[in-house]
Amino acid sequence: MLSVRFERGDASLVCSVVPWDSETFGFTVGQIESIDVGRGGFADAILGDFRQWAESVDARLVSCRLDHLQLGASMALEREGFRFVEMVYSPRLDLARELDRPATEVIIAPASPTEVEAIADVAYAAFTTGRFALDSRLDSALGQQRYADWVRRGAAAQGQDLLKVLIDDEIVGFFLVEPRDDGVVYWHLTALAPKWRGRGIAFSVWQAMLLRHRDEGLAAVQTTISGHNLAVLNLYARLGFSFTSASMTFHQITDGP
Repeated sequence: MLSVRFERGDASLVCSVVPWDSETFGFTVGQIESIDVGRGGFADAILGDFRQWAESVDARLVSCRLDHLQLGASMALEREGFRFVEMVYSPRLDLARELDRPATEVIIAPASPTEVEAIADVAYAAFTTGRFALDSRLDSALGQQRYADWVRRGAAAQGQDLLKVLIDDEIVGFFLVEPRDDGVVYWHLTALAPKWRGRGIAFSVWQAMLLRHRDEGLAAVQTTISGHNLAVLNLYARLGFSFTSASMTFHQITDGP
């Protein structure tokens, strides 16, 4: 993924094409990786540079995630046609703290290559509160497909682990995780199959996953959660996660040719 950087006075912007989302959606998807509108009045100029870049790559969807305090940048994006979609939060839990044993027996194990498609099916159905599901300007089926494709890529990615969650030999959920050199494991995707929701097992599943990480010698867990997913926000609060940051997500959508 090749990033392009623009600078005007004290303003800067970095953007790139997102190849995996472009493949899923069937058109060019881009992202603004970072934007600093500065204080010198160069915000519109830097976004003009971005606009020319987006037109040159025919980007029909561009996303941008800003720290919740970047209100100047958010207003500049809105002038450029971006629209707010969601808040996201970044919880973290220190694994040195006391962790309770789960009340429900749960088995967590690496997924085999033959189980990847079954887990992709869970991902397709599970994510209903994220930005691609809630932005009515997008085809919701493409948003669902994005998560299924994410599972397939993660299963093949070096450094990431696709883990299945079993109850009575049935796959009830999964975790796609990335252990990092600093001892922190990042949870890219986590989900229960829809038919297993509301049965009171989520707390036990997440407890079992935390205990697994601690037994592996990892120091902490981090992840990102959509602010629309109130059930999961409450789950993480109950588990003892601290919410360390918040970000605003914006989409710009343009018509195709």
